[in-house]
Amino acid sequence: MNQIRQNTLCPGRIFRSSLAILLILVIFPNLVIAAPANQNDMPELDAIIEAQMQKHGLPGVAIAIIDGDDVVYSQGYGQAGRSRPMTPQTQMFIGSQSKSFTALAVAQLVDQGVLDLDAPVQSYIPWFQVADEDASKTITIRQLLNHSSGLSDAGFPVVLSNDTTLEEAVRALEQAALTAPVGTTFQYFNLGYSVLAYLIEVSNGQSYADYIQEHILSPLGMNNSTADPESAQAIAQGYSRLFGFAIPMSQPVPDYGIGAGYIVSTADDLAKYAIRMMNDGDGLVSATMGRKIFYPSRGDYGFGWFIVDGGTKIFHGGANETFRTDVNLYPNQGRGFVLLVNQGHQVDHFISAVQLRDSIEAFVLGRPPIPVDQGWSVRWVGWGIGVLVLGLSVLHVFNFMGLRTWLERAKEMSKGKRIWDVGLSFLIPTVILVFVMIQVRGFYGDRFNLWPTLISLRLVMPDVFLLMLMGSVPDYVQGIIKIILWHRHKQQLDPDS
Repeated sequence: MNQIRQNTLCPGRIFRSSLAILLILVIFPNLVIAAPANQNDMPELDAIIEAQMQKHGLPGVAIAIIDGDDVVYSQGYGQAGRSRPMTPQTQMFIGSQSKSFTALAVAQLVDQGVLDLDAPVQSYIPWFQVADEDASKTITIRQLLNHSSGLSDAGFPVVLSNDTTLEEAVRALEQAALTAPVGTTFQYFNLGYSVLAYLIEVSNGQSYADYIQEHILSPLGMNNSTADPESAQAIAQGYSRLFGFAIPMSQPVPDYGIGAGYIVSTADDLAKYAIRMMNDGDGLVSATMGRKIFYPSRGDYGFGWFIVDGGTKIFHGGANETFRTDVNLYPNQGRGFVLLVNQGHQVDHFISAVQLRDSIEAFVLGRPPIPVDQGWSVRWVGWGIGVLVLGLSVLHVFNFMGLRTWLERAKEMSKGKRIWDVGLSFLIPTVILVFVMIQVRGFYGDRFNLWPTLISLRLVMPDVFLLMLMGSVPDYVQGIIKIILWHRHKQQLDPDS
């Protein structure tokens, strides 16, 4: 009976408690407007993520929610491979989020006096060279960090093999032409961060992977993360997409690109990193350097992070061929989240990834939920591409069958009409391809280069690549066959020639 009395609230106590709560809400109204995510809220978050996964056909998702210095929730959804559930401890490639680790390592070396942000790269790599000799002497470490070196993919037509070493990749930049004056324009350039990774090696005497492990991953207790992908034994199966369906695909890993886009981590490990970075890298770099990392330059880019809206939102992400990463920080609210998905494909990076990320952002910041039926479904887009490929396949079958009677029909044509008939087999697909590449160029901007882009399309958008092939190659083949038939039967077709 005494125990019951101790746990019973009397009316006076209820009144006083209610009054205290009312006063708190009057003084701090934002506590209701944007309450921090907590364990009781998570069924709503689970429903948001599962609805987006169902809408887009995503194989697996891992997430960690940050509030202050705590991870208040971490969870995995779906599959990390056949009969393997996704968890917050599942290893995945983190794409360009790797750049923030490379930038942090450079910042540490600057703190130590080993590197100087505003020193030319040639101060540390004397043979560093780009196509412009004067620019080679002036490009600085800071400009590589904030992508204002004047270099871009548009000026680098070289396709490097995956076994190209860091040094070989940096030497290959002698073929990189400037696409903007040095220090004037933001142009996102992956190889700029390969140069920084090489700088870490030559200035410190350690391999890039060893330095990142010793000075960042181990101090943060990121025990399931590595900058040496070959040492990772449990990386999730990555997926691309073919006509809307997720298909397993081996993730290519260029040796020279680790520092720009191929570090391996987990949702739980990245949450530890995100918490420390939201505190200006406390314990990893000096307070002054921590502020420099998050100081926006051209393109709202600091050192390995985008900083927007006056620093109220700091983020980066990563888009590998078969993985997707988002790390979003909101310093004013002391919140953030880490999102990893084992689904690549370029359409996913710009549709499903955006919808999933924005839905989680709304939840974390206490905003109204975004309706799941808002926006395109990647599966529907893929099915549409599949229908186009199927339609073109049927059309070309009929066209090829029609070649059996083309010679008879050609006899009834004037020479001019016959030239036009053959020419259309080359003209139509060429116009379509040029139009498509103009659109792709407009989309990629300074990251577009014709040959490297065509090579990468087969990995980042295999179904779109097939669509381009189906929309062009059969037409060209038919045109060539018509030319051969015309040449072989020239006397029949042009008896007066």
